[in-house]
Amino acid sequence: MRARKSLAIRAARGLLDARAMKRLLFVSLFAAACGAVPGSEPGGDLPLGDQLPDDAKADGLWGAALTCKPAPDLPSLVAPAITVSLDGLTLHLVDAATGYDQVFPVGVGTIDDQSTSRTFGESLTYDPIVSTGGHDFAIRAADIQPCKTWWTDPETGRKQPVFAGLPFMPWHGAYAVHGPIDNFRAPSGGNLRRGFVSHGCVRMEAADVLEVYARIRRVASTPVHVQREPERASDGRRVDVAVLAIGAECAADADCNFAGGVCKHNRFADRGFCTVRCTATCADRAGYPTTMCVADPGDASSGICVERVLPQNTGCRSLDHFVPRAASRFHQPQVRATVCLPGTPGWIGDHCFADGDCQSGNRCAGANGATPGVCTQGCALACPDEPGAPTTFCASDASLGKTCLRHCTPESNASECPADTDCATRPRASSGQATFACVPRG
Repeated sequence: MRARKSLAIRAARGLLDARAMKRLLFVSLFAAACGAVPGSEPGGDLPLGDQLPDDAKADGLWGAALTCKPAPDLPSLVAPAITVSLDGLTLHLVDAATGYDQVFPVGVGTIDDQSTSRTFGESLTYDPIVSTGGHDFAIRAADIQPCKTWWTDPETGRKQPVFAGLPFMPWHGAYAVHGPIDNFRAPSGGNLRRGFVSHGCVRMEAADVLEVYARIRRVASTPVHVQREPERASDGRRVDVAVLAIGAECAADADCNFAGGVCKHNRFADRGFCTVRCTATCADRAGYPTTMCVADPGDASSGICVERVLPQNTGCRSLDHFVPRAASRFHQPQVRATVCLPGTPGWIGDHCFADGDCQSGNRCAGANGATPGVCTQGCALACPDEPGAPTTFCASDASLGKTCLRHCTPESNASECPADTDCATRPRASSGQATFACVPRG
């Protein structure tokens, strides 16, 4: 049943019928965004994306939103390159020539829940990848607006200075890197919500977008690589911001460099995650999803802080092997909420310990005691795909036989693969052609 549904979704993602077109042109203040709308003029104003209620008021009291924010006096990079990770919620700016290396938090496109859309199951920032078939774009100095202020609603003609006098750096048509939108009247230019909050543009903290602009404004063209999965370094470490947050990946307590931070093991991810021990409540971080104190899945006698599930962190997808679960507040069973807890989505290539951990139609292969295996299914020629997940193919494997495996890309340090799997070549069952796949070790 699951395979038939996934195949139907794959077919639907290639359609752009009248209903899909109408949806793509629809705008609302709370669920609109800044992405390419079919038929729109390149460079024209497009829908904004999520705004907090106070920011949706066009009352004419614009505060500092009409003031251009000066860029800092920083050395220009020589050969900058940017990687944007959608599920990782990061913008990584590097320059091999100077040794510059900085990771910034971002807000990206909301997760598309329209089954007829070509980006169904993806962040709306993924649309340029679908439309071009590639992951590589560029910010050209000639296209940058150093001080963008006004936005015009393409549906109503109403204007608001939501860009707050900050740089606007297009990387594919109307898709751009820009400021945070929320609290745009503030002298700083606003505050970022890190999560899935736009229709395609990449939002940054005001100070961060000014730094990126200052570093690349004199470079004719800065390459921008956009990927779904969290970025990983060559040693497998997840690329993240300097000060981690609850849920972030870690290897030791020292990695969780915030007040009270500890590193707990997630048996499904087979990696650590940052949290805080608690007895009733948790301290929230501005711009991040709110949190809740719940019973530790590994020790019910103690509490840990985890993220609540919000539109900002749809499906817990920015966290490695976390899933939405209903839970009670620690020591307060009457207070319940949906939170992100260790678990597995159960799709092909996800970790598992038993067949019951996998979605219908999949089985768990390679699990051994405390070591997880991966979800897969037997195949003859082809395998189903899941919206928002890496593509799969029917492979011939010496130990697993003809089975569905997840594609991976060595160039991105196999960011599609879970822990304890290797990005290795396996022949396609249909043709024998070698293709890179996430393969369980041993």
